Amino acid sequence: MKVYKKPLILFVILSLAGCAVGAGFIAGTAMGIVGYKYYEGKLIVIYQAPFMDTWDATFRTLKRIKIKIKSSKHGLTSGNIKAVGLDNEPINISFKYISSQETQVGIRVGLLGDKKASLTIKEEIRKELFER
Repeated sequence: MKVYKKPLILFVILSLAGCAVGAGFIAGTAMGIVGYKYYEGKLIVIYQAPFMDTWDATFRTLKRIKIKIKSSKHGLTSGNIKAVGLDNEPINISFKYISSQETQVGIRVGLLGDKKASLTIKEEIRKELFER
């Protein structure tokens, strides 16, 4: 029986970790966010908003929180903003059209990723989209 305890404990821990991710998706839905995940230094967010509304709200957000935009480019279904934060860390924000009312946004702060800073930007974009 001792042989099976470690895999069982690992299974329970991984199962609970999945619930935490699911809770993030459920909590986000009520606030205009379909879901989000942080993976390999990048925060992926799906906003319940059209592509161009999300693009414009991101620009307003970056100006409001005093992040300097270095370059920006978008087409019909994708886009990218490169910026520099107050501490000169690079910020890369990518956009992908999902549907007429959903846009995927990828946020990476720094070379390796800064989860806290990415979550702050995500929340500021959400406020700009749904509370202003």
